[in-house]
Amino acid sequence: MLRLDKTLIYMIQFLTSYSEQELKEFLKDALKDILSESLGTAKEQLPDILDVQQASGFLKLKVTTLYEKTCHKQIPHFKKGNKLYFHLSELREWITQGKVKTHEEISCEAKTFTMNNSKAA
Repeated sequence: MLRLDKTLIYMIQFLTSYSEQELKEFLKDALKDILSESLGTAKEQLPDILDVQQASGFLKLKVTTLYEKTCHKQIPHFKKGNKLYFHLSELREWITQGKVKTHEEISCEAKTFTMNNSKAA
């Protein structure tokens, strides 16, 4: 309890020793540092070419599932010797190709299709 009181007193002294503007600048700089460190560690830089383990982690799939998908040619990959590799850009594109259309998008496409085909007839 005594330690908490000393910490609290130190914090109050620290906070009251700065002007409002100085305190804002201090907090802004501190937050920038904290966020850049957090984002830097959370957003691990992946290489352009991934091995099976890296691709598995990126896609959040089990390695065996990834092997299964490559065996059935369901996912873009390439081989060098007996090793599998993946282009990060191709994996990102593969993910986005699985987009499910909304009811609104389907309705809009249906209207466009109907309008275009009724004009041709």
